[in-house]
Amino acid sequence: PGGSWRCAWGPATNSDESNLAFVATYHYGPGLPVFAAVVVRGTDFYVDDGWGIVEQIWEDLDVPNQVPLPWAVANPARIANGTLDGLTDIQQMTSGGQSMLSYLAGYLGSPANNKPVLIVTGHSLGGCLTTVVAPWLKFSLAQNSVNVPIVPCSFAAPTAGDAAFAAYFNSTFSYSLRYYNTLDVVPFGWANLPGVDSIYDNYGLTIPDSVYLAVGGFELMMRVAQVTYTQPVPSSPLPGVFLIGQTWTGELAHQHHTTTYMQLLGGKSVTAGATASGHSVRMQRHSLRERFGPINTLLAKVHVD
Repeated sequence: PGGSWRCAWGPATNSDESNLAFVATYHYGPGLPVFAAVVVRGTDFYVDDGWGIVEQIWEDLDVPNQVPLPWAVANPARIANGTLDGLTDIQQMTSGGQSMLSYLAGYLGSPANNKPVLIVTGHSLGGCLTTVVAPWLKFSLAQNSVNVPIVPCSFAAPTAGDAAFAAYFNSTFSYSLRYYNTLDVVPFGWANLPGVDSIYDNYGLTIPDSVYLAVGGFELMMRVAQVTYTQPVPSSPLPGVFLIGQTWTGELAHQHHTTTYMQLLGGKSVTAGATASGHSVRMQRHSLRERFGPINTLLAKVHVD
C-alpha cells in the first residue's frame, strides 16, 4: 500500500512478436526506487504475427537439443536450444534506442538510484526464460561494473536446462523463488514428464490419448538424444484447488492460467480463471494407457547405443 509502479523500459518485442519484455520500477512515495523488475512474457497465442506463434511453440518444445551458455561456454551447463532462441530475442530487443542490458546498466549503475534490487520474473515460458535471463544479466552487468542483488522469481516454469545448469543457477543466486501450482502440468516439463501421465487420476480425469502419445514421444526423443532436465531449487509449491466439471485439457488450462496463480498467491481484484469450451468429457474406459501400460514400460525397452 502506498507504492506505485512505473514502466521504465519497453514493453519491447521482436519483429514477429514471439517474445516481449519490459522493465518496471517500484517506488514507495517520492523516494528512491525500492526495486526494478525485468518481466518476461510467457506464451501468447493472440499475437498478430502467425510466425511469432510458431516461434513460441519452437521455444517451448525444442528440448531434445541442448546448447552451452553463450556467456560461459566452458561451463558444462546446457540449456534447451529453444530457450536460447528466446534469450537471443530478448537480448536484441530495443526500446527508446536502448537494449535492455544498456538501459539496466545505466539505471542500476547510477549513484542517484542507490543500487536497487533487480528482480527477474515471468510466467510459463516467461518463467523458463527467467532462469536464463537472470544469470545472463548478472554476468553482463558485472562486465559493465554494475553489481546489484538479483533475485530470479519464476511462476509455472518448465525447466530450462540440465543438472549442470541447475547447479550453476543455484550457485549463482543465493536467493531465488520458484512458484508452481501442484496441479499445473507445465512445470512437469521437462524434468518429470512421467508425472503428467497421472496428475489428475485422483480426480477421475484420465490423460487424453493424444496428450499421452505426445508426452511419450518427447520422452523418447529426449532419451534418444541423451538429454535430461533438472529444476533449480528451492521451490515454493502452491497447493492447487481442483476445478470440478472440466475436461483434462480444461483443467490444465485453468491450473496454468495467470489468474489462478494470482488467486493461489492471495491476489485480489483478479478476473475469473480460464475455462475450457464445451462440456466435460469422460475418456473411453480403455484408453491407450490402460491398453499398453505406463509409457515408461515401453521406453524401458528402448536402448540407446
